[in-house]
Amino acid sequence: MNNLIVLGSGTALPDAERENSGYVWQSEAGLVLLDCGGSPYRRMLKYGLDPRQLRAIFISHNHPDHLMGLPSLLLHLWLAQHNGELLVFGNQRTIATAEAVIQAADLGIHAITPSFQTVADAGGTIELPFDLGASFSSAATYHSRPTLALRIDQPGKRSLVYGADSGPCEALVGLSQGAHTLIHECTVSTPFETHSTPEQAATTAQSAGVQRLILTHYSPINTAPEAEVLARVAKIFQGEVLIAHDGAVFALSEA
Repeated sequence: MNNLIVLGSGTALPDAERENSGYVWQSEAGLVLLDCGGSPYRRMLKYGLDPRQLRAIFISHNHPDHLMGLPSLLLHLWLAQHNGELLVFGNQRTIATAEAVIQAADLGIHAITPSFQTVADAGGTIELPFDLGASFSSAATYHSRPTLALRIDQPGKRSLVYGADSGPCEALVGLSQGAHTLIHECTVSTPFETHSTPEQAATTAQSAGVQRLILTHYSPINTAPEAEVLARVAKIFQGEVLIAHDGAVFALSEA
């Protein structure tokens, strides 16, 4: 069992169909949450996951739609009697904000206490304090504040890159080289410096040689209707392309 489950595929402004950013990497060793917007505990339950299996949380950057679900998640996990080790990792600015919002929530004893691990702003290999049966690496993206993309490689399984928020970025192309699946934002219809259009996401995927492109951080109103987005991407990217929606499950089990 090795899957990517989409908890939230929307932009900074969620809508009735798409919540703020959140994704779960599901493996035999447990769950890793990729970004923590909205209400991740409830959404994990909604999509058939046991939040008590959560082992780590990667937060790409400190914009609220990627981070502000963290205090309530720690409370919910305490109420659910999560009793395993939980790691939160991200770059220095993100970890500082995470610790600050937890402190501001004044949860006292009514929350589990995670351990924090700071990743260099430039990224690199990530050594977790426990074995999840995979290797993790990161790279800086091109965004309005320090932001990291994350790559997960598991022997015999499909490799996954979560590109977070980014405009066109050579470091993200490099991190994604030869990966099977790239989750790439598709926020805007026309160029905007620190976000990506359908064509820019497609160019990154094609340059990296990935097999599957999943477009997310998407709004049919602010980006373009789905059929138009898919047609624009197909002119550049030769692999499989899908638009994420909340609750979608993408298999990563086959190498």
